[in-house]
Amino acid sequence: MTIKNKYFSVEEANSFIPKLLIDIPRIQSLMKRLVCEYPDVRKAREKAQFNGGSLQGVDYINCVLQINSLTEGLESKGCVLKGIKYGLVDFPSLREGKEVYLCWKNPEERIEYWHDIQSGFAGRQRI
Repeated sequence: MTIKNKYFSVEEANSFIPKLLIDIPRIQSLMKRLVCEYPDVRKAREKAQFNGGSLQGVDYINCVLQINSLTEGLESKGCVLKGIKYGLVDFPSLREGKEVYLCWKNPEERIEYWHDIQSGFAGRQRI
């Protein structure tokens, strides 16, 4: 759950970068595991209407719970996780009285870009 009306300065957002450099690759790795390491779960899901099951189910659920914990940890601080695949995280901010996002992409070492809320990553501009 994202904190409503929390705005970050560039300095505040930059203080999160060390954590993001650890957590985002971890989330990406866990997501890759969900796709690649649990083919039995996909089969069980397809057979669910026939009461199918999977021996991998517990491991799969543990992987999902780890992803949820990591993403909720970031979002509870006010970060907005925009894309796991590309490691995109936005930080709500105010620029000239207008709400914008400070934009970070893994593995950037600091916040160097911002964009309008509507324009998204494609509208990134240097700070």
